[in-house]
Amino acid sequence: MPKVDPVVQDFSLLKPGPSVKTDPKSPGGGTVLPGLPRNNNFDLIRLIAALQVVLWHSYEHLNIRSPFLDGLMNIIKFFPGVPVFFTVSGFLIYASYDRKKDLKIYFRNRFLRIFPGLWACLALTLISLGVFGYLNSTTLQDKQVWLWIPSQFTFFQLFTPDVFRSFGAGSPNGSLWTIPIEVMFYIFIPVFFWFALKLKMNKTWLILILMALSYGYNIYCGLYRDEQGQTAVFKMMSKNLFPFLFYFLIGTLIYQHWERIKSWYEGRGLYWLAGYALYFSVFSLWLQYFEPGYYPNFFGLVSVIILSQVVIALAYSGRDISHKLLHGNDISYGVYLYHMPVVNVFLETGFKGVNVTVVYVVLLTVALSFLSWKIVEQPSLRLKKKPAPIH
Repeated sequence: MPKVDPVVQDFSLLKPGPSVKTDPKSPGGGTVLPGLPRNNNFDLIRLIAALQVVLWHSYEHLNIRSPFLDGLMNIIKFFPGVPVFFTVSGFLIYASYDRKKDLKIYFRNRFLRIFPGLWACLALTLISLGVFGYLNSTTLQDKQVWLWIPSQFTFFQLFTPDVFRSFGAGSPNGSLWTIPIEVMFYIFIPVFFWFALKLKMNKTWLILILMALSYGYNIYCGLYRDEQGQTAVFKMMSKNLFPFLFYFLIGTLIYQHWERIKSWYEGRGLYWLAGYALYFSVFSLWLQYFEPGYYPNFFGLVSVIILSQVVIALAYSGRDISHKLLHGNDISYGVYLYHMPVVNVFLETGFKGVNVTVVYVVLLTVALSFLSWKIVEQPSLRLKKKPAPIH
C-alpha cells in the first residue's frame, strides 16, 4: 500500500459575505453558504482517514501481525486515506475559490493551513534525527542534508538524503509525498477558473475531460510500475498532480452541481456506505476483480467514485456528530504529519514486531497532534480572520 496523505481543507476558509447568513441550528451559530451549512462532519471524516493511514503504516512498517489486525486491515484498505483527503479537498477548496476569487486571500489561507504545522513537525523530526545520531558532525558536512532541510520547509518533500535512508522506515517522514501534490491542487484551482473563462467552456465538461485525461495517465503510471517497479523514473512520473487529479476533481464535480443533487447526499450517508460495502464485498472480496490502490483498474475506479459519494454523504448526515466528538478541534492534519516520525522512533528503539506498539503509535500521534493544533495550527488559522468593520 503506498504511503498516504493529507491533506487540508476546512470551512473556516469560507468567510462571511453578502450572501452568507447565520444558521442558528449550527454549533456556535456557524455561517452557511447557499446549500453548504457550516455544521458538517468533514473534520471527523478527515480524522478517520488519517487514522486509517496511521494503522496501515504501523501494520506495514512495524511488521505487526495478528488474526484480528489482519482482518481489520483487510477491511480498512477499502477506505484509503488519500482518495478521501483528495475528494474532500476538491469539494471544499473549489467551493472556497468559487465563492471569492481573491488570490491574495486564497493563497494566504492555504499557506496558513499547510506550513505552520509542517514546520513544527519538521522541528520535531530534526530533534529525533539528532537523538538517534543521524544529525552529527559528519552528516552535517553532507551537501544533501543542507539541501534536504530547505526542501522540507517548502514543497519538495520527496527528496531524502542517502545518509537518512537507514533511519526508521527509510525516510524521516515519507508520508509527506502528498504535500507537493496538495500545493499543486491549490495552484490548479485558479488556473482552472482562468482557463474555463478564457475558453468560454462549460466547467462541468472541462472537469470531465480533465478527469478522463488524469485517469488515463494514472493507468499508464500503474502499467509502468508493474513492468519497471518503483524506479526513480516512476517516482518522477507519479508523484505529481496528474495521476491523482481525478480524485480531486470528483469532489469539485459534486460541488459544481450541489444545489441540484444535494438531496442525494443529505441524511443518506448510511445508504451510500451500505452500497459501497456491498460493491467491494462482491467485486473485490468475492470476485477479486480489483484490489484497492492508487492506480485502480476500471472496477477500482468505480470503487473510488462510490467511496467519494460516501464521504460527501456522511459529511452531511447527522451533521452535529463531528462537533459533539471533536468540539472544533481539527487534529487530522497533525495526525497525518506526525505519525511516521512516531513510527520511526519505535523502529529505532526496537519495537518492530511487537503488536501492542500500534496502540502506542496511535496514542502518541494523537497527543502530538492535539498539541500541534492548540499551539501552532489553531493560532495560525486565526490569522485568516479579519476584524469586522465598525459601524
